[in-house]
Amino acid sequence: MASPQDWEDRKRAWKDYKRGWKAQRRGERREERIERPGPIFGWRVWLLPLFLWPLAFDIPIEILRGNPSQLVGGILGVALAWMGAARMARGGPGDLRGGAILMGVAAGLTAGLAAKIFPPIAVAMGFGTFFGVRLLTADMAAYEPPPQAPPPPAPTPTPEAASLVGPRAQIARIRAAAPPLPHAPLLLEAVSAMQGVVDDLAARPAQLHEARRFLAVHLDGLVRIVERLEAGAEPPETLPQLLRDLTASAHRLRGELRQVESQALDIQVKVLSDRLRQEGL
Repeated sequence: MASPQDWEDRKRAWKDYKRGWKAQRRGERREERIERPGPIFGWRVWLLPLFLWPLAFDIPIEILRGNPSQLVGGILGVALAWMGAARMARGGPGDLRGGAILMGVAAGLTAGLAAKIFPPIAVAMGFGTFFGVRLLTADMAAYEPPPQAPPPPAPTPTPEAASLVGPRAQIARIRAAAPPLPHAPLLLEAVSAMQGVVDDLAARPAQLHEARRFLAVHLDGLVRIVERLEAGAEPPETLPQLLRDLTASAHRLRGELRQVESQALDIQVKVLSDRLRQEGL
């Protein structure tokens, strides 16, 4: 049974852990918080559609009077004005110009359809509204976020890693086709041993040249055996022993690769020891 002192120690350790966890979370939130200088796309943007406030009273009147062109002009003016304000409020690249264009179109349609102004004058009013909105929001353009940088290109595989793509595909092919075939356990055991060889070569690509013949002969031969068995060929009596020999050969090659690494390590240790001895350390 734990003593009171043990309970106090556990309680103190839990409090320290909780305090450290909270400090870590505060640090993470502080790093995630991004401060962007500049004005918020607020009142100047959302006050622009209010210049068309008389249309809010005109639309019900036009519904009662049955004037379709003036009704369409009023509805389009209000809708496009609010769409332009929403576009500018996003603050993305090109949103200020796009919102100003919608504001100009809203003003032109309102003048031409709802107010029945002479068309050239209505078009001029639309352009005037566009340039006015651009002048009103010109200082906001400096704070538009820059376009996102393209993602970095994917790293190109080294020649050693690229040379193992084919053997990995062959191993996956054998592993998927082996279960329903005759002598499936021996096939899976052989392909697992060869998978170990490929993994060792991926970790030590400098030794790839020593295993090229093994991959070219043993792995390709195993693939052909699987293809014949899939085609319905009857396995000969010597096939189980051949699969065992392939497994033993793969294990033997892995041992030779490890032995080469061990010899290289012994040489490195000996060289370093001799150098330290010469330095008198």
